Amino acid sequence: MLSQIQFLNKEDLLRVVNGTYIAQSFFGKSSSWFCQKLNNHMKNGKPCEFTKEEMRVLKDALYTIAFELEDLADELQ
Repeated sequence: MLSQIQFLNKEDLLRVVNGTYIAQSFFGKSSSWFCQKLNNHMKNGKPCEFTKEEMRVLKDALYTIAFELEDLADELQ
């Protein structure tokens, strides 16, 4: 079974993980804020980027979600 698993690229992973959930649960922000930062959209002539602190929060959020998914997978019979 594991030999049939296809690894997801970065863009596919971000489609699997709910950006609205991350924005609201970990940042207390809107999904549009998260999308702008994630995609480096232009705002007032400057690209929107995550600060170092926001990158740390995002990293921790992804680790938390990964841990929760692994825990859920382990519970499956």
